[in-house]
Amino acid sequence: MNQETNPLTECFVVGPGRWTPEQRELVAEEPLTILIGDQAVATLMRTPGDEVELVMGFVLTEGIVGSPKEIGAISFCAKGELSGRNEARVVLAEGARPRRLPAHRRVFSSCGVCGAEMIEEIAADIPAFVRPPRRLAAEDLFALADAMRRGQKMFQRTGGTHAAALARPPVKPGAECVVREDLGRHNALDKAVGAAVQSGMLEPGLALLLSGRLSFEMVAKAARAGISEVAGVSAPSALAVELARRLNMFLAGFVRERTLTIYSGADALREEA
Repeated sequence: MNQETNPLTECFVVGPGRWTPEQRELVAEEPLTILIGDQAVATLMRTPGDEVELVMGFVLTEGIVGSPKEIGAISFCAKGELSGRNEARVVLAEGARPRRLPAHRRVFSSCGVCGAEMIEEIAADIPAFVRPPRRLAAEDLFALADAMRRGQKMFQRTGGTHAAALARPPVKPGAECVVREDLGRHNALDKAVGAAVQSGMLEPGLALLLSGRLSFEMVAKAARAGISEVAGVSAPSALAVELARRLNMFLAGFVRERTLTIYSGADALREEA
């Protein structure tokens, strides 16, 4: 996972009876415009690094392509670096056509669904999952949370990034796990999905853990990537719970301090757990 050099800033750490001058690292933020052929479809405000994974995950989770096989190439400039305008162009595989081309929009690091899509439209676009029951144990999610915390190197330095972690249950120490970070929740998920595609790991049965709140859009993005087991360290929204139930997904929040709260798909969790 490549990381850019983040800026440093002078600051004061204020505590009881003291002001301590320090130098701290900040999370860098830059735009990235994604084009499908010659058409711009989104400008993401993202943390620099892992651009190929971000773009690959974005076109999958946004439903622009239906399979990684439909992606022919992701190009930047002749030397494989981002252009001065921070553009990434997706070239589809021969014979492939985009499933949907959304109107160009800016996706900021803290935005949600912004009212652009209704839950009925999303649910109609994604078939409900057929999940084997009792596939998960609570310990799988706790182990995934531990792996995510260990993998959040940038967060440990800055305290300013979100993360997404993917693993296949049962999650044991040393198990294969993808952890990606970004200033934006959406970008962290897209990077993790893109990394799973590149490693051949993105298949049904993965469990996803998110560091932030479980919004409607985050659940929809996971569902489009074929991920039916989703959990987070914070709370879900009402629309996220409704969508998860409509799509027969497992959805759990407040995965912290060895407890969790299940909002959808309780049959996924083994009773002995």
